[in-house]
Amino acid sequence: MFGFFKKNKTPAEPPLAKKAKTMPCSKKVQFCYLKPAELTASLEEDINNVLTLTPVNYYAEKNRYYLCVFYHTEDYSEILMNFELYENDMKKSSTPFYSIDMELYSKILLKFGQKPISYH
Repeated sequence: MFGFFKKNKTPAEPPLAKKAKTMPCSKKVQFCYLKPAELTASLEEDINNVLTLTPVNYYAEKNRYYLCVFYHTEDYSEILMNFELYENDMKKSSTPFYSIDMELYSKILLKFGQKPISYH
């Protein structure tokens, strides 16, 4: 009976997720589906493994894909990356946030045929 008055405790939000909310969302790119455990293990092993993922056009593969969302500061001194799994246009899960450098960010953009960020 008294359980009705208990406060709902929500899990603490990771620090990088909090920080990403304060940064403008800059780019969104899609990657082909990979099992979530494989994707997370690959990125935990070496963040540069993101370059081995296959980019995909939304219209070519909209049943199941990863949407990679990049957040950054205005001067690109801090860049955060997050992968969201979408199935039939519904978000199913999300990876942890990863902090990447400008060089890796530029390489990812090049993979999509976009102009890299100059970081001189």
